[in-house]
Amino acid sequence: MTGVLTEAGWRPGRDAGDAAMLAVLITVTVGAELFPAAERALREFHGLHVHPAADGGREVAAIGSVVDPREARLDVPSLNRLADSLGVRLFPFGRTDTDAPLAVDAHGRLLMLGPGGPWLLGETVHDGLSALATGIAPVRLRAPRWRFPLPGRPADLDAAVRAVLVAVFVLHSTGVFSARRVRLRATTLRGVGVVAVDEEFKLGRGSLESNAEPLTEAMTARLDAAGVRAGGCELVLTLPVPSGTEGPSATVECAVTVGSSADGPALTLSAGPSASFDPTAKTLGACAQALADWSGTLTDAAAR
Repeated sequence: MTGVLTEAGWRPGRDAGDAAMLAVLITVTVGAELFPAAERALREFHGLHVHPAADGGREVAAIGSVVDPREARLDVPSLNRLADSLGVRLFPFGRTDTDAPLAVDAHGRLLMLGPGGPWLLGETVHDGLSALATGIAPVRLRAPRWRFPLPGRPADLDAAVRAVLVAVFVLHSTGVFSARRVRLRATTLRGVGVVAVDEEFKLGRGSLESNAEPLTEAMTARLDAAGVRAGGCELVLTLPVPSGTEGPSATVECAVTVGSSADGPALTLSAGPSASFDPTAKTLGACAQALADWSGTLTDAAAR
């Protein structure tokens, strides 16, 4: 894939020097913040106009691009919002021939903010520019979400507690995060719906199975104190991400809902767009597969 870049004037060790840094200085005046990976990439590739491969795209349409951060400087607000959602710094990098802004992230990956949202073009700028010009399909960065119906038991508080404890085990064993608390949010079903309980319950020592009955009893007592019954509420049990958890795992959310949910009682697993990147995507996929095995569903059918 190096051929399209060589034809555009790239070579190993290329340094656009002052031209690249002038473009960077102009770009930072509109709110972009430079970081080492972006500076290295712009020095190496600035000024290139990469034309689409003559033989067309391998998997999707081949698209050309120009590497100049000034071409994407008006997209800085959009790129900053994307950076926040991904949890990684971005710097404008250029523009495609289809008028989509390009950006490089702090890990040296090349991204495109195009039709349908953000896309990962390559794990390196070299690979990303080559893939774009030769028509290698990019990876769409989207917030993944899976839904797993509760298997084979009445959808009551006890079932919700046992389901959320399964999630505790799966999240821990797959290396996503180790939950230490369960949050109960109970909303009354009568009238406009009032949040009667919104409280966290600490997991006790011992096995998860040994936690099931004490958690159910503690939550039932709290509902009684609030003057409501479990059967008269929509119950949502969530697993708060422990404080100090960093990276994409901090965006992962897991919840069990029973009561009046329109889709029926289920366990849901979701995350931000940053979970589209490996290795987080692979880890989260393993977590989803384990929950699908427990639920008796297919991961493809459960994914949204």
